Amino acid sequence: MKKRIVILAMILGYAFCLYFLGGRFHNYYAWAEEKNTIHTHNNSSTNDTLNIIMIGDSWATYHHANDTILASMLQEKLQKPVRVYSSGMVGAKTKAIYEQLCDTISPKGARKLFDRKPKYCIISAGINDAVAKMGTRNYCHHYRLIIRFLLSAGIKPIVLDMPDVDYLIVYRRESITANIRHRISSWFTKAPMWNFDNYRNDLQLMFDKEEIKNLIIYVPSKEWNPRGFKDPLCLYLEDHIHLNTKGYYLLDSCIASYICRDLSSKLDSQ
Repeated sequence: MKKRIVILAMILGYAFCLYFLGGRFHNYYAWAEEKNTIHTHNNSSTNDTLNIIMIGDSWATYHHANDTILASMLQEKLQKPVRVYSSGMVGAKTKAIYEQLCDTISPKGARKLFDRKPKYCIISAGINDAVAKMGTRNYCHHYRLIIRFLLSAGIKPIVLDMPDVDYLIVYRRESITANIRHRISSWFTKAPMWNFDNYRNDLQLMFDKEEIKNLIIYVPSKEWNPRGFKDPLCLYLEDHIHLNTKGYYLLDSCIASYICRDLSSKLDSQ
């Protein structure tokens, strides 16, 4: 009798573990559905100020200290008032970034930035998807939702190319559990462990398929940082993942050039 009780308890425990882990596994990889969010703002500003927001991962979070620098660059070029507002989430993947866009309740949501009536939205996303081996289909799906959300709100997306960071350092710093999880994810999503070019390539293919390439601004990382984290100009912090002040300055200079080019092309077409 005791033996049967032990066996039954083991079976129930095993079933519970499968149910619990299966639920977490499903939620982790599940794709977010596009939300029918009603946009209440109108980006036609009542004054001459050009408002720009930046959303995304830790690169957006740490850009906050450089918002005034990008604004100054654009003010000098455009000869008009410019305001830049950044809000990111450290470690955020594209799914979380999209969900924060649609979050109208949480004070941490990026929706509060829309009160600034922005004309452009800079998006920094992808590094965490690649490191966690979420797969290009998952990555491109949620990036598409982010872009569609912004376009429906009358905001032009500025897509930052996924930068070259020292992924090997990330994996060396990980716990054994996280490393094993990422290797399993690599097998499950068929995402290579040490190659992230497929994320960039598949994102470009998605732009072509959705016919949205002409509706966005794409900023290639090679234009402002040709050699990535190996650049002798020392654009990264000691972690080889995040930009230092010099790195943000070069990135912002490139972004400013693209914005000016876009505004100039609109004037020429009028």
